[in-house]
Amino acid sequence: MKYWSKSALSIYRYLESMAETVDKRILKTGTSSNSEGLQRYQSTYLQTGQMIEFIERKRKLINLKVAVEDALTGISLNDRRLLVLTFVDGVTSVIVAELMNISLRTFFRRKVSALQSFTNKMIELGYDENFFQDYETEPWFLGVYNEIVSSNIADDFLKRVVVGRMFNQVSKVCVIDNSNICH
Repeated sequence: MKYWSKSALSIYRYLESMAETVDKRILKTGTSSNSEGLQRYQSTYLQTGQMIEFIERKRKLINLKVAVEDALTGISLNDRRLLVLTFVDGVTSVIVAELMNISLRTFFRRKVSALQSFTNKMIELGYDENFFQDYETEPWFLGVYNEIVSSNIADDFLKRVVVGRMFNQVSKVCVIDNSNICH
């Protein structure tokens, strides 16, 4: 469960932008004319199906955002501050330690503890492994999750490279067409 919750925290800051991208795709799909070569009802039927898929994707984004916010609200102020600075604001470990007036070693110990508190709060609120089953088919989420599980990469690298790469992939695909990640 700790990998699911860490993945959710790592993705959190991109969720709003991802939802906006999905909104744009819904609008584009809904306002585009019927495809040439298809009968009108077939094309409308396909467009409706695509819009329903996009709406389902947005529901997942919103639910994940709510889950992270609920769990963050339920943990101590110090744990929340550390996690928000680290995962949401993207501040490096060294700077977070300085801002919190603690040593780097203490920062890493507190981060482990804060992540455990966050994970426990998610479980307590019902955002457990069953909740995350909804995200097992989402490449944008699984990419980050798999990177976290398969390696012990530094959080700074995770934030800047892995999550950023997944977000860019989602944004490009959602806006350009509805294949792979958005479809």
